[in-house]
Amino acid sequence: MDPASLEKVLSAHPETKVVIPVHYAGLPCNMPAIKALADKVGASVIEDAAHALGAVYPTGEKVGSCVYSLMTVFSFHPVKAIAAGEGGMITTNDPAVYRELLRLRSHGINKLDDTFQVPEQAFTNGKQNLWYYEMQELGYHYRITDIQAGLALSQFKKLDAFIARRRELVKRYDAAFKDSPTIRPAQSSNDRRLSGHHLYVIRVDFTKAKYTRTELMQELRKREIGTQVHYIPVPAQPCYRKMGFRPEDYPNANAFYAEALSIPLYYSLTNKQQDTVITALKELLA
Repeated sequence: MDPASLEKVLSAHPETKVVIPVHYAGLPCNMPAIKALADKVGASVIEDAAHALGAVYPTGEKVGSCVYSLMTVFSFHPVKAIAAGEGGMITTNDPAVYRELLRLRSHGINKLDDTFQVPEQAFTNGKQNLWYYEMQELGYHYRITDIQAGLALSQFKKLDAFIARRRELVKRYDAAFKDSPTIRPAQSSNDRRLSGHHLYVIRVDFTKAKYTRTELMQELRKREIGTQVHYIPVPAQPCYRKMGFRPEDYPNANAFYAEALSIPLYYSLTNKQQDTVITALKELLA
């Protein structure tokens, strides 16, 4: 999210209630600038940090500390830094929001510390009825399972090692593609050391390449190298087109989408395997 573009949007839409920056591929957005702009119009900030577990702001705080937001949302999907099978985590420093989240995740029920609203049903002779609970608002079944939570907690102990290895792999990719005329990293920020490095995305000008993106992915697959595109721009999806959004109104997203290709990046990727990926890309895109 570009703060300069955000400022223009908020100036045109001061009624905006929520600003949701996405820490794409694990690199944090410019949160101090985004928070300052949101505050001007009274909008809340919710960080989408699904890619950024373990990432750090330039100011030194960990992503998820919520120093620049009301909430930060993480993902424990199988391909994320911590894999719990599914589920996720929300962090906040706001006690009221915390209790609201507890209710929303479990059918509107929070058994921990909500004050009972119908005390005549909650107590008998001044003592709390052991079976009693209250559904104080309409909630949902958003609970992560105990087994998944246990797995996630065990994975947290390994997070520093996971991130350290990903950073090593990123440095090797950066060095390999440094002088390439056809391959450039999607994120060239000097603050890459702050990233959670969920993805390594390269940009390729396929109008000048020997292969189309589909053909390149097929050629890499023949060499047992898996790749992916992250992501198709949201306004291009049928659901959002029906709402009136037009992909052509988002030229930056479209330009990025036309060139993006995610290449292998994961903790157990060996140097030898990575060298195979690098060699294949250089040969195919020469």
